Amino acid sequence: MRKFVKNKLSIIIPTFNEADNVNKLIDEIICEVQNKEYEIIIVDDGSTDDTVNNIFKNFNQNDKIKVIQREHDRGLLQSIKFALQSITGEFFLVMDGDGQHSPKDINLLLNELDNSDLVVGCRDLNKMDSMSENRISLSKFFNQVLNYVLSIKLTDPLTGFFAGKVSILNKKFYLLTNSGFKILLDLIFSNKSKNLKISEKKINFKSRNFGESKLSPQVAFSFVTQIISYMFFGLISSKLIGFLIIGTLGFLVHFGILLFNLNVLGYSFYISHTIATLVTASVNFLLNNYLNFYNSKINTYKKIMLSLLKYYLINIPGLISNIGGASFAYNVLTKNPLISSSVGIILDTMFKYFVSKTWIWKAN
Repeated sequence: MRKFVKNKLSIIIPTFNEADNVNKLIDEIICEVQNKEYEIIIVDDGSTDDTVNNIFKNFNQNDKIKVIQREHDRGLLQSIKFALQSITGEFFLVMDGDGQHSPKDINLLLNELDNSDLVVGCRDLNKMDSMSENRISLSKFFNQVLNYVLSIKLTDPLTGFFAGKVSILNKKFYLLTNSGFKILLDLIFSNKSKNLKISEKKINFKSRNFGESKLSPQVAFSFVTQIISYMFFGLISSKLIGFLIIGTLGFLVHFGILLFNLNVLGYSFYISHTIATLVTASVNFLLNNYLNFYNSKINTYKKIMLSLLKYYLINIPGLISNIGGASFAYNVLTKNPLISSSVGIILDTMFKYFVSKTWIWKAN
């Protein structure tokens, strides 16, 4: 059974390059909770600026402030889960480190925990000067999707500001292997079978003063795969779902090249399938590097070329089974090039996923 200090509050703040925001935020938090027993856990996801140095410089004498520096298996969701495993308080609260969540709302959420297991700080999306209209519209759309998928009725399940009781941090929550960016969703999903008491409180969502938003095409892609993972009851990881989505796009590329080589260039099936397989493997590698494994992304041209070569070398057994299986199907089972080519691709796909996750984009 998990041990905790009764009535103690554990505040978790994930950071990545928030040097200009985090010190002011910590000062404001201390002012709000100074009459409580508390701890503040900063979990830094590999910042390249002075985020961590600034915290050590200003708060190294305060034993209530702890800093966790993560260098492996990075990502917002993974970092917060890691920090939640180290908390000692009966209650926990998660808030962003960019200054957009107001410390003045902390007690607003905590007071609601007397009657709830989880309290969500919801933004008023109709009064959001700090967000573009397109982003607000997308947030509203995905809020509706999530309410359906998670069987909940929340105004703003995409918020990053919430508080809860340590009792809801169950084994299923920690075992979920999503790579999305909204920890609240995993928390709600892992407690779907329980009568979880969830309440909402409107918060003051402020404009960012320093730094840049972390929203990107990669984050959006991981969020979509996180939602799809819930549709499969969390049994399929979001990383595998992302790999399969990119693989599906690869199918289209593969068959386009295959048919072009067969019907336009007049190549044999064996040559056409081999060329299509090699080109598609390169396309899948680049898309996975950019979208699916972005936390471990290979950045420089030289490293990309070396990793692509490594990708081909490690995948030789998969390529052989792909080309051999497709050729066997075409010569023995059917003369349909699309069916035969599909046989080879299916043999290769799962092998590539295992190799990619284990050897190419190792967690860093």
